Amino acid sequence: MIGTRWLAGTLLGLPLAIVLCTLGVLWLPGGWERGIVAALMLSFVLWVAIISLSLLFSSSRAAWLWLLAANLAGFGVLWIARLMHAIPPASTLTGA
Repeated sequence: MIGTRWLAGTLLGLPLAIVLCTLGVLWLPGGWERGIVAALMLSFVLWVAIISLSLLFSSSRAAWLWLLAANLAGFGVLWIARLMHAIPPASTLTGA
C-alpha cells in the first residue's frame, strides 16, 4: 500500500527540487543569470524524480522525515551561504 508516501514526495519534493537546483545554479561559472532557465526546467524533472523515489521508502513516516530533513539541510545551506555573502542578494534595491 502506498499510503501518503506520494504526498510527502509531492509536498516536500517541490521545495527540495528548487533548493537543489538553486544550489547548483548559484555556483555555476556564469552565475545564476546564465543558468536560471535550465534550473527551472531541471527542477520539474527533479521534482518528478523525487515523487517517484519517495515511493521506495518503507513507510510514510520515513518518507516525511527524510524529505523534511533534506529540505531543512538544503535551506540551511542556502541560509548559511547568504549569511556569509557567498550568494548575491535577491534584489539590488536597497531600503533607504
